Amino acid sequence: MEKENKKYQISPDFILREIAGEYVIVPVGEDNIFSNTMMAPNDTAAFLWKAFEQPSTVEDVVIKSLQEYDAAEDVIRESIQKFIKECLESKILLEVE
Repeated sequence: MEKENKKYQISPDFILREIAGEYVIVPVGEDNIFSNTMMAPNDTAAFLWKAFEQPSTVEDVVIKSLQEYDAAEDVIRESIQKFIKECLESKILLEVE
């Protein structure tokens, strides 16, 4: 299987905050579909968010996730791919150089 070298990073138009033990995603950019909305990611989504705060490849995040979670690599990889797909569609995640 060919490994992708694409790197992804969370858009600067969004920030993750922890408030009273719960995570919230707050849009801070002017032009996004989530203005005036806060999103509440689960712990796994918050983990992936933090992993993509710096430019990272899928492989980088798979390795971090395997260290954090007791799950099969294929399950982890599938979850990361889903996270990337959904976040790219809503412009929360950007493909970077």
